[in-house]
Amino acid sequence: MSARFELQPGSPGARGVRDILHRQLETALADLPRNAPTDEQIHTARKHVKAARATLRLLRPLLSETAYRSGNRTLRDAARALSAARDDSVLLKTLSELARQTSGAGKRRRLAALRADLHHDARRRRTELARHGLRNSAACLRSALTMVDSWPTPPQQWPPIYGSLRDSYRRGRRCARRNSRSASGPALHEWRKRAKYLRNQLEVVAPVQHASVEAMAARLHKLSDHLGDEHDLAVLGELARRRKALLGRKADSALQRKIERRRRKMCRRALSVGLPIYAEKPARFEKRLRRYFKHWS
Repeated sequence: MSARFELQPGSPGARGVRDILHRQLETALADLPRNAPTDEQIHTARKHVKAARATLRLLRPLLSETAYRSGNRTLRDAARALSAARDDSVLLKTLSELARQTSGAGKRRRLAALRADLHHDARRRRTELARHGLRNSAACLRSALTMVDSWPTPPQQWPPIYGSLRDSYRRGRRCARRNSRSASGPALHEWRKRAKYLRNQLEVVAPVQHASVEAMAARLHKLSDHLGDEHDLAVLGELARRRKALLGRKADSALQRKIERRRRKMCRRALSVGLPIYAEKPARFEKRLRRYFKHWS
């Protein structure tokens, strides 16, 4: 993460975090592509909005529930069209990779037909993004900036920030424990969201203890990648099931088997990486953060 989005020595507590949120929103708006966006531009814009949403959650204890929900909803809407375009690109790449691993000319032709159908839908959504989606995302980001400017000035204190970090950690830990007992697609997807929130939040506060906080953020990045791959495969499997008539029974069965095998592999990797991250109890995690902030500020 750029130093512009990290706490700096002398940052006045929650006020410094609010300033970072403002800069994140300004950057997201400035970097939003204007037309015919590339995959890289979409990825970058979406990443900025996701990071801002995580920073907003750090400030939640200082906001009214109405103000928080309004800001969270606005940022969710700003990312919606960008997320759909990103998902299309990833699903097409995943399907192409699985098709190359499939034997039988007939099955490969069926998978090529599925890819052509998904590509047609993706082009339609990309056109819609260029015509209306980017404009809507920009309007949402401008609205979010106005909201942030209207909030009362936050106190120059740290407790609300490490309290929010503790809550993010606790929610992620619950997801980790739930999936260790019985993993499921929805539960793994929820864990992914919690891991990404905490990772983005830790990147904001990384300067308070570079070695420990940055190492944890890096592990969360790896975890969210595994969980993201699992979710993409789950979505692809569902899309294929809806087009079973196009695929045919044999090609659909072959594709679903490959998807399920890879999903199980991603789940095992996620649990291997993720469970050690959340081994610490939330109270211990918060105590450690308090010590970091005390020594840094």
